[in-house]
Amino acid sequence: MTIEEALAGLGVTGETLDSTARTRLDEDGYALFPSLLDAATVASLRAHVAALEEAEDAWAPGTGRDPGAARVDDVNHKGEAFDLLWVHPVLLACMNHYLGDFRLSSMTARAARPGAGHQRMHVDWWGDFEDGYVACNSCWMLDDWTEASGATRVVPGSHRWQRRPEDEMSDPLESYAGQVLIEAPAGSLAVFNGYLWHSGTLNSRTEPRRGVFSVFSRADQPRQNDQAGRIDDDTAARLSPPARRILDA
Repeated sequence: MTIEEALAGLGVTGETLDSTARTRLDEDGYALFPSLLDAATVASLRAHVAALEEAEDAWAPGTGRDPGAARVDDVNHKGEAFDLLWVHPVLLACMNHYLGDFRLSSMTARAARPGAGHQRMHVDWWGDFEDGYVACNSCWMLDDWTEASGATRVVPGSHRWQRRPEDEMSDPLESYAGQVLIEAPAGSLAVFNGYLWHSGTLNSRTEPRRGVFSVFSRADQPRQNDQAGRIDDDTAARLSPPARRILDA
């Protein structure tokens, strides 16, 4: 099955992305799609994530990997509730716009801890810039993304600079001139190029700020996680052939 056939089978058409969204992806390196999920769906997803956090002891003292957040990896293999996120037509259309043929690389729920969550400015891929765009990240917001809750900061246009934050910033934890916060209500989707400078910011609230991050890679590139090796019988049985093509498993 070709990527075009898979996308058509999952509801992606030439009209899924309008010209404004395509321009934002090309020029700014990210695009925001507010309120794609209704309140009931968001509440259900938040409850599923909270249950997984408890089951996996994700709120134990932070690790070196991401001490400011509780993380649950591979959520696409941990319940049917998450399927609608990684095969959503808008998300898939964005990935196809950036990457052409692509596959899911990883899917992680990240909850910024109260009083924590600020990250170093970084990019989400480590290959050579000469290879072109090889990866793209995305976030489904399960809480309101605000300055107080630790909204993701991005530097518009930085995906075209062919350099990384650590090449220029003496302290990637500090603010960068021109950075903006992606603020939007729960249920919104943000998509950002793998080479866009970005990071989480401080959650100053008393509640966690949850999101589900899905990274996709170009089909000729390695993936962060081996999806074929992680899939179980229940997941395989419920997925359609087009979805299996996106998972490449």
